[in-house]
Amino acid sequence: MAALCGRLGKCEVCACKDAKYTCPKCEVKTCCIACANIHKKELSCSGVRDKVDFKQLSKFTNMDLQSDYMLLEEMTRNVENVKLICGPVLQHLFKLKGAASSRNIRWHFLPRNFSRHKDNTTYLDWKTNIIWWRVEWIFPQGNNIKCVDERLGENVRIGSHINKYLDPAVCDLSLREHLQFYQSAGLSGVHLMLKAEKVPKAGVWYYEMDPALSLKENLAGKCVIEFPTVYVVLKHHKHLFETLDSGKRVKNL
Repeated sequence: MAALCGRLGKCEVCACKDAKYTCPKCEVKTCCIACANIHKKELSCSGVRDKVDFKQLSKFTNMDLQSDYMLLEEMTRNVENVKLICGPVLQHLFKLKGAASSRNIRWHFLPRNFSRHKDNTTYLDWKTNIIWWRVEWIFPQGNNIKCVDERLGENVRIGSHINKYLDPAVCDLSLREHLQFYQSAGLSGVHLMLKAEKVPKAGVWYYEMDPALSLKENLAGKCVIEFPTVYVVLKHHKHLFETLDSGKRVKNL
């Protein structure tokens, strides 16, 4: 022990006693726990060895080799754990992305911790090859009330989907008070405006949807982040919404 202390030299904190320890992180030599704690505080040192810090080959020891090997094993375990946890989920998302792409729809999903991703109930029925979309309907002239359909078939005419909110005979009783102006106007008195995503223009832009076409046809050539958000706008308020027509669709986003 005396030989070790002599080799390490004096404590680099108190400079009074022979050093006994070497910090794995910054290699400061200390003589006791008190001095070790002082050096951690003064140098903001964690005292934990940096496993990926560069070390010259001439200074490489068997201990360094063992540490690198253990680091590789730890990384391998972490990768395998991620595959077990996320594998089926990611596989489902990429299948859905591929199905959307085959329909000329640029579909993007967000990280798992985003609320829009958590809320999304869109899914691909692989047996029938039908995408069932979650759709949010916003009614700006109805106190901005938001109605959500968790699963709408892509092949059904979009006018049929929205009709359950515009027809007072079938509309939910709790919504009628908010949607009375829309129900007076009917389908012919509204515009369906799809919020445009990833458009390299300032401000917020919209695509006008054709109620006579299916959801799949209306989304073709457009970008969707998680699920469509559609604004149902009374005709005399349409001028408030900046519109992109079919000839100005932005490609390769």
